Amino acid sequence: MKNKIKKYATIGTIAIMGLLLANTAVEKTVTVISEADTSCIGVYSGGDKTAGYNDESYRVAEKYLSDDEIYAEIQESAYSTSVIETMINDGHLLGYVDQLKAEGWIPQDFTPAGSKSSSTTQTETKAEPPADNQASSSETKEQPKTETKTETKTETKAEPTQEEIDAAWEETERTEATCTEDGKIVYTNSITGDTKEESIPAAGHDYEVTETADATCTEDGTNTYTCKVCGDTYEEAIPATGHTEGEWKVTKEAGLFSTGSKEVTCEKCGEVLDAEEIPQTCPLPLAVVIGVVVAVVVIIGAIVVLVRRRKNI
Repeated sequence: MKNKIKKYATIGTIAIMGLLLANTAVEKTVTVISEADTSCIGVYSGGDKTAGYNDESYRVAEKYLSDDEIYAEIQESAYSTSVIETMINDGHLLGYVDQLKAEGWIPQDFTPAGSKSSSTTQTETKAEPPADNQASSSETKEQPKTETKTETKTETKAEPTQEEIDAAWEETERTEATCTEDGKIVYTNSITGDTKEESIPAAGHDYEVTETADATCTEDGTNTYTCKVCGDTYEEAIPATGHTEGEWKVTKEAGLFSTGSKEVTCEKCGEVLDAEEIPQTCPLPLAVVIGVVVAVVVIIGAIVVLVRRRKNI
């Protein structure tokens, strides 16, 4: 009988020690759960599409692409889940959040950075009565049961007003106009991501005369014009002026039996325009005069001979 009592006492002691150890483990678990920051605990559902061949350039997309264009690139696996969440937190794709969740690009429990969340954790501990088979001869601690309740309050950031959107346009790109081609200014809205362009009209050439070749009486001249902005050139003809006829000038005086000459020249270039011969001053040619003189001499000689013959008779 004593052996049985001793045996039961040993069993009871072991059971009590087991309950004490279990109670200690439960208390430590409850303490860890109570002290943990439950606001960082989230269940990941969806968002398993992590391929992103354009992750490194997402800032460029945010600056120059609209939400529609970014969403189209997401459909082509251009961005990973973490980058998509970053772009949403930057204020893009806010109208596509539910659609991206439904397609599995981001987790179902993802909340944009524009929303503020605050969590309050309440811990309630309920004591359970000791088991009926616990020994009455020892002090038994009640085993606590912990229940954690989390309440989440979400404050959604207000949508920007039209005035804020209108004031968010800023110049992001400029191409200056040339003399012949229009330029442009690109504006990007930092809130919506939309872009618009403004044309800069071509300025046109600003020419000045940089070289002149004067025209002559018979050949055209040229004026060379050069644009002061771009260096473009073109030539303009200067018509030939034509000769200006001067007065006749004697170049050789006529003699008694020799002809002279005269000519007219251009007053500007000196070219001989016309020339004429001046007749000799004697109306008879030299040969005729010589013939007449010989004839007279012969006649006079004949007369002299006849006169001498008559005297001799």
